[in-house]
Amino acid sequence: MKHYIHLYIRYLLFWLLFFEFSRIFFLVYNYAFTATIPFPVVLQTFVSGFQHDMSMVGYAAACASLFIIISIFCRNQRVTKGMFTMFTLVLLIPFSILTVSDAELYRNWGYRTECSVLQYLTMPKEALGSIPLWHLCALLIAVCGIIALFYFLYKKYIVSCISSLPSINRGYAGVWLAVIALCIIPIRGGLGVATLRSGSVYFSSLPFANHAAINDHWHFLYSFVYSKKEVADVFMEQNECDSICDSLLHSEKRSPIRLITAERPNVLLFILESFTAPQIGCLGGVEGITPNIDSIAKHGVLFANCYGNGTKSEMGIASILSGYPAQPTTAIVKYTEKAEKLPYLSRIFDSLGYHLSLYHGGDIHFANLNSYFYNGKFEKCITIDDFEKNDGNAKWGAYDHVVFNRLLNDLRSETEPFFSVCYTLSSHEPFDVPMKSSWYASTYYSRFLNSLYYSDECIGDFMKAARNEPWWNNTVVIFISDHGSRITETAEIVSTVDKFHIPMIWTGGAVAKDTVISDFVAQCDLPMMLCNQLNVNSEQFYFSKDILRGDNSFAFYAFNNGFGYLRGDQFFSWDNESSEIIDRTEQLDDTTLAQGKAYLQKVTTDFCNK
Repeated sequence: MKHYIHLYIRYLLFWLLFFEFSRIFFLVYNYAFTATIPFPVVLQTFVSGFQHDMSMVGYAAACASLFIIISIFCRNQRVTKGMFTMFTLVLLIPFSILTVSDAELYRNWGYRTECSVLQYLTMPKEALGSIPLWHLCALLIAVCGIIALFYFLYKKYIVSCISSLPSINRGYAGVWLAVIALCIIPIRGGLGVATLRSGSVYFSSLPFANHAAINDHWHFLYSFVYSKKEVADVFMEQNECDSICDSLLHSEKRSPIRLITAERPNVLLFILESFTAPQIGCLGGVEGITPNIDSIAKHGVLFANCYGNGTKSEMGIASILSGYPAQPTTAIVKYTEKAEKLPYLSRIFDSLGYHLSLYHGGDIHFANLNSYFYNGKFEKCITIDDFEKNDGNAKWGAYDHVVFNRLLNDLRSETEPFFSVCYTLSSHEPFDVPMKSSWYASTYYSRFLNSLYYSDECIGDFMKAARNEPWWNNTVVIFISDHGSRITETAEIVSTVDKFHIPMIWTGGAVAKDTVISDFVAQCDLPMMLCNQLNVNSEQFYFSKDILRGDNSFAFYAFNNGFGYLRGDQFFSWDNESSEIIDRTEQLDDTTLAQGKAYLQKVTTDFCNK
């Protein structure tokens, strides 16, 4: 019996070592974040995360116990060795892939990998488009290295134990059945009423420390099990929630400040990839990176406090074109049936007789955006298939200047009025653009700045040419980002406000005012504001507001299983896993807190009900 116990303990220690190694790999790979927290806190991530690690070990322990029971009856070492080896490889290979990919994705997304990432595997070229070839090779080498290291340890310390297993009385099988039953304790996280959640290992006011404590393999499997369970975030009775949101979003009917002079102007909407306030001069960011955007803002209408609703392109596009805020754990455009029930700004323009077109240098099948755009009745979609291969990079698609030139040429023969959306691409990772500015260097951040500078130059060239076109005087041009970026010179945490601060600028021959508007506005407010300017019914955009008619000034944003809310000189960020505030202004009143919670509850309830 002692030989079996010896094998059992070694096998459990093998997996425990793997999970601790994974955390070390995560901390080292994301050293820029790790360096921002004190070393005792780094050590505490292992202590606090031990619950998750032991839960995963518990699953392995239950399976090992089952294999031992089979071996007691089978009494064939080859069969026992085969069961353990097959099981180990079935876990070791995908777990090693997850260890490396999770560390890389966190550096870009700011949260631990969930099963939603599997949706991107249907389009591997686009999913890997953000990663340079050399970087991808390095990640693959890391995966192979981890697999090789732990398979060596398995062969050396586990297989040798299996080879020396003696035959024992079959009555001992009952003992191992009891052991399987006991495995439920570490699996569920103890004997208490509450079972383990991702937030169960949170221990710090520092978000990265909490994220590091999470066992990425446990978290991924947990999200997989519960991914189909659409549950609203509930903070209060629904009647109270509805009352707060109605008063927050629906003010008295008043006439808005008029920014647009034409009755039925053309509307040209540019959705800018990853343009973020810290890199934009007119929003208080670094000077010189976006001189053309800064100039356009100076002579147009700048919304100085505009915020993105989410962290990904598909979230931002639904906010901009449907007035629908992002959800903390998913994006509604990935659910075709739900997305069909959204209001669409493009459908309104279609009903008014506008000609609709979409321009994007990439593949709109990514993240299910194709079904979203076609549901929006875009009759002409110019995408990656409409450009030559040498018109862009191999990662994502056509360069911005190529797309802008196509747009400009097409608009010369477009029937007015038109509603055209141009979704830029070149400032997306890996920032491969056909120029090198004074901002270019080998660092990740400088390459990001260089890509912004390039896209800004493309915007400047387009606008210079557009002002000479006959349609210019009857056109509104709007610039807004799809989402912000967390890429800075120093490490940033995903929930920080600056990451969501984005530009929104209105300009064009049909825009009368040159001004700066400082009230808080979000992406999802654009549909209502634009409809009200055109005297079109905007009530279908429930989550939109119109600060131009005096609606409440606030902004909401969602990040992975959390949200932020800004109102006046107050803001807070809330983490749903730990059910607590993780960032806030010193002054935070109950009204602001209640409004933010009610807004999230209303959004997630509406999402679940669609």
